[in-house]
Amino acid sequence: MVYQLTVITARPDQLVLGFGLGWRCFFGALGMLMAYALIQEGQFSIFASVITVILFLAAFYFQRWEFDRRSEIIVHSSGLLFVHRTRRYSLTDLQEVLVRGPVSSGGESRAPQRGFGPRQGRRLDQGFTRLWLHFAKAGAVEVQMESNHNAEALRELGTDIARFCAVPYRAEGPA
Repeated sequence: MVYQLTVITARPDQLVLGFGLGWRCFFGALGMLMAYALIQEGQFSIFASVITVILFLAAFYFQRWEFDRRSEIIVHSSGLLFVHRTRRYSLTDLQEVLVRGPVSSGGESRAPQRGFGPRQGRRLDQGFTRLWLHFAKAGAVEVQMESNHNAEALRELGTDIARFCAVPYRAEGPA
């Protein structure tokens, strides 16, 4: 479960989620191993070079969620370390935190509200659990998607966010 947002800072007035140091070390080390292997081999391989570049880009991938009660703002930043996009949401606009599991057996999905979760009939979404923030104005915003094997960690993260923001928490799908 390398790709998981974790609590970086938890203070009484601020909750910050992001990728830990393990994320950068893991992909950076894999990229260095691939680069070392390419240099030792002495032959240029387009496939291995592309994989090496992707590993280094993954090491520099940045995703961060900041929940600040003092300024009543939620800031989401994602992209590469120095080139990323930032969006701001009002904390007072947050209505609920939703964790939506896989669709029920039989292939039918119950759409909880407009914009939430997988659309009906999408079989690719069956193996994943998603964490959503629902805002009154901005609508549903996906925070993270995990495989169903890691759904419990995603539910815990959802309850932490809901508790910090003092909004309702809702879990749908198999527990």
